Amino acid sequence: MNARVTKFHKPEIAPEGQDRTTDGAAQAIGRALGAHYSDLVQAPLPDKLLNLLKRLDDEQQFPGADGSENAVG
Repeated sequence: MNARVTKFHKPEIAPEGQDRTTDGAAQAIGRALGAHYSDLVQAPLPDKLLNLLKRLDDEQQFPGADGSENAVG
């Protein structure tokens, strides 16, 4: 006995032309990235970076104070 397909069913496409599983995954990734970004924004800056920023500020306020002519730029 041979089965014959008489009708092809095209899967439904989500609005915006995206697959629903892809849309759900994108939302989950977006939530995880948002949470990670929020943690990064609230984290304190490392001392090494703070020291560098202080040196740059000092150089802008007092150019040449360390014996160099224009160390920042």
